Amino acid sequence: MAIKSVRIILSGCEPSKLTLDVKRYARVEKIPGGLLEECVVLDGVMINKDIVHPAMRRVIKNPRILLLDCPLEYKKGESQTSMEMTKESDMTDALTQEMNEVMLLCH
Repeated sequence: MAIKSVRIILSGCEPSKLTLDVKRYARVEKIPGGLLEECVVLDGVMINKDIVHPAMRRVIKNPRILLLDCPLEYKKGESQTSMEMTKESDMTDALTQEMNEVMLLCH
């Protein structure tokens, strides 16, 4: 793993001009659990996100990543809307419509 890491760092540099600053080009990330045989060297970026909701996806293949330098918040507006729910599905329908409206705001 160490040799593979160094080769990845050296792949884009001329060895004569290289000052190897390991902290700049490589990082060892320890994730609790697992076995030594499961260790891997990644060429690129690794993002580790804790699961905060049971419906959250565990794996995202070919993700698109957006880096922001400002907070991204959705503030629900105050409203005096009253809703009368007569069927069991009314609440689900209302939540679905709210999610669709939020999606429209984000696009």
